[in-house]
Amino acid sequence: MKQYIFILLALTLFSSNMYGQKVGGLILSRTKDIYYKWERNIERDLDLVFYNEDFCDYYLFCKVDNSHILLPGKNTIYTIDKDSEASNAFKYASQYVYFRGIFPKELKIDTPYALPVKNGEKTGWVVDQREPFRTMNFRVLEDTVYATRGGVACKTPSREHLLIYHADNTFAAYMYMSENFIREGDIVLTGQPIGIAGSRGIPISYFFLDKNKLLSENFMGYPYSHFTPVFRTTEGDVKLKEKTFYYAATDEELIMQDMDKHEKKKYLKQKSMK
Repeated sequence: MKQYIFILLALTLFSSNMYGQKVGGLILSRTKDIYYKWERNIERDLDLVFYNEDFCDYYLFCKVDNSHILLPGKNTIYTIDKDSEASNAFKYASQYVYFRGIFPKELKIDTPYALPVKNGEKTGWVVDQREPFRTMNFRVLEDTVYATRGGVACKTPSREHLLIYHADNTFAAYMYMSENFIREGDIVLTGQPIGIAGSRGIPISYFFLDKNKLLSENFMGYPYSHFTPVFRTTEGDVKLKEKTFYYAATDEELIMQDMDKHEKKKYLKQKSMK
């Protein structure tokens, strides 16, 4: 059993090292936050338990058996009855690996995002040539960066990077910041100040765990798809043209779009008290 888990971690570490500190390395870097234990439950059955100490979901992938979603916290994925003589279903070490994120159930590419600047201010973008995967480098030079969409802050290997997990299971990676205002596990709102950009702008990459890639017969080891969102501007919700300036229009509808009724009520109450 220990051999299986060791190989699983080694596979993930290998994938991470392939991409170094670029966006791919940021996505695949948190191996130490997922670990397992064999534990006896109250019925004295033997449970295989995975602990997820990150703040986003993970996907435990298996080619020949059921795959599993690892939510933050404790996840029991397999139980051997105390009286059973059944063999361990997790005995084929090389066939298991995990990835950050889960497959989005209802991915809507036209979901609007905010520009990473203060409401009413302008910015533009160019493709960040330092990154192997599609990354938008916004013109925010050594100034405050604002969250383009709300979510929870995941763990990252460096404070100069921020990874936010959205309600629809997509991610936004904010990179190379000179200062980060957000702590791991913080709930971040759309339009909230999150840090200070570096001298070369604020590179942001939007992505999700792609079921079609991971389950493909030709899977090459990187199961994420990167995309360019629609942004809310004074011109409406638009696909931004490269090297063109747009003004941010971060309104309450945009800020509250991923909130449930309780969260909206709390947000509006707090706003009225300011």
